[in-house]
Parts: sequence; structure tokens; C-alpha cells
Amino acid sequence: MISKKIIKFQKIIEYVFNNLEVLITALTHKSYASQIGQNSCNERMEFLGDSVLSAIVAETLYLHYPTYSEGKLSQLKAQIISAPNLSVWSQKINLGDYIFLGKSDDTRESRERESLLCDAFEAVVGAIYLDGGFENARNFVLKFLDFKQEIVITDYKSKLQEIAQHLYKKIPEYRIVKEFGPGHNKRFEAAVFVNSELLGNGVGSSKKEAHQVAAQKSLKNLKESLDVNNV
Repeated sequence: MISKKIIKFQKIIEYVFNNLEVLITALTHKSYASQIGQNSCNERMEFLGDSVLSAIVAETLYLHYPTYSEGKLSQLKAQIISAPNLSVWSQKINLGDYIFLGKSDDTRESRERESLLCDAFEAVVGAIYLDGGFENARNFVLKFLDFKQEIVITDYKSKLQEIAQHLYKKIPEYRIVKEFGPGHNKRFEAAVFVNSELLGNGVGSSKKEAHQVAAQKSLKNLKESLDVNNV
């Protein structure tokens, strides 16, 4: 069963692994590893893939937008490698269907969870890098990058930092004030402060997502009291 699943997934991503164990590890969630009594799961590969993905996107943006400032390039990169965007990329290759999950976590809701898909996508990038090098990893990632349409920046943290520095001469401070939910579907609540003043809070399936939601709500709160468009 595993072999058929792996063969089908390789056809979808258009990359054939020299070492199938590398791909299997990339698709193995810790819940499944624990269930079958093995230590190897995709967490370490996710760590590697995150850095490889960041490097590929940074290089591509640097070459594609020669007139953009460092700040604009950073905002674009943050948007591209954000959890919501990687989740969309994952759905394009039906990644959720090919992740090995423990029985207690194996639900449709779990397989569609943004944090799970994001982590697995990064692990797949890491696996391709380990198996075939940087060029093959780049070719895989470039299939998802589309410069035909303008990338809309929704990096709320960067926008909030820009406005907060102008208004308060301070950088916003983010705190995770609450964690709740089961281990396989953890939720985080983040709060944003400037000079000990609460600007807003937000909830997400990862700390990064919670930060973005909190920043978005903080911007909305500021808009209600100030014309931030004229800042």
C-alpha cells in the first residue's frame, strides 16, 4: 500500500526519488511514527526544507525584481513562504492525501489542516534537496511561483511594524498568551503590545499564523482611531 502511494505521489510532483526512504520520512507525521514505534518522522526534514525553500524564494525574488528594495523583497518572501500560501500549494498536489498519520489523527479535517500541510510541504522540499540537490528542489518550488499576477502583500506584521515605529517610535511586541486544543490540532492566541498597550490579539493554528492575525486585528483597531493610510 505504501509503495503504490509513494509511486503515485512522485508522479504528481514530477520527481522520482533515488532513495524512497527519504520521501517516506518527509511524509511521515510524528503521530504515525509513534504509532508504529519508530523515531523517524518529518520534523527534522521540515526544518531543513524551511531553509532551502527560503533560499530558493529569496534567490528567485532577487533575480526577478532587480529594482525592489530589501524591505519589499522581504515582504514578498514572507508572503510567499507563509503558512496560508504553502497550504494552498500543498492542496495543488493533494499533499494531505499522502501524509502518513496515526489512526487517532487520521481525519479529513486533520489532513486539510493548514499547519500540517505547511510542515509537510517544507519536509518534501527538504527531501528533494537531500535526494537530488538544490537544483531539483528549485525546479520543484518554481512550479508554484507565478509572476504573471502581482503578488499581493498581506504581511500584516511588517505593515504594523512600519506604522508602530512611526506612531510610537517602538517595535510591536508579540506574546503567545494562550495555547489550547489537542496536540494534533493545537491553537495559539497571540497579543500585540506597544508600550504595554494592547493593540490587538488573534488566534491561529501556529504561532506564526497567530502573530499575523493579531497584527491584522491591530491594524484594524488603529484604523478605527487613526487614519493610518495617511501615516
